Amino acid sequence: MRPGLASGKIPHRVYIYICVPAASRRTIDQEVSHGMSITAITGIRGVPALFGELRTWSRQRRLIASGVATVAVVGLSLVSGTVSVSGGALVFPGAWWGYLLTVAGSGLVGLIVSGYVDAPIGAEATLCDLRWPVLGLVALSLSTDLRTAVPLLDGFVRPVVAAAAVVLLVWALRERLQSERDAVAREDGEACTTCRPLFSLVQGRSGQ
Repeated sequence: MRPGLASGKIPHRVYIYICVPAASRRTIDQEVSHGMSITAITGIRGVPALFGELRTWSRQRRLIASGVATVAVVGLSLVSGTVSVSGGALVFPGAWWGYLLTVAGSGLVGLIVSGYVDAPIGAEATLCDLRWPVLGLVALSLSTDLRTAVPLLDGFVRPVVAAAAVVLLVWALRERLQSERDAVAREDGEACTTCRPLFSLVQGRSGQ
C-alpha cells in the first residue's frame, strides 16, 4: 500500500491530476518535490478546516446566527403550514424530510447572515450576497408548502428541491468563509466593485 493511503490521506498526485490542467502537472510536481503544499499551489482549502473556523467566531456572530436561524425556522414553518394548531394542540402534518431540511437550511442561513457582520476588509458583504440565503429560503418554502391547494412543486420533486436548497446554502457558507480567509491572508483584500455594500448606510453614518 502506498504511503498516505494507509493513513486515509490522499496522495499529492491525486490532488494534482484531479484539480489542475494537464499542462500544469509537471510544474506542480516540481514544486511539490521542493516542499510546497498543494494548498499553496492550487489554492484548495480543506473543507473541514474551513468550517472549523466557525468555532473562532465572536459571541456577537453566534448570537446573530442563532437569532436568524430561529426566525427562519419559525417563518418557514408558518408560511408553509408544516406546523399548525388544531384543537388546541400543535400538529405537524409535513413529511419528516421537510422538517429535517428546514432546520438544516435555517441554521445555514443563520451562519451565512451572521458572516456578513464584522467581515474583514476585502470580504465585506454586498447586496449580491443576499441572493443565496433568499433563494435557499424560497426553495425550502416552495418544497415544503402545505397551504396551497395546488402547490408549485409536487411529488418527488419536493425533497429534491429542498435538498438542493440546503446544498446551495452549504456552498454559500463555504464561499463566505473562504472569502474571509482570503481577505485576511492578503491583508489588503479585494472588495467587490460591481455590487453595492450591504452596510453602506451604516458605515456612512458611522464615518460622519
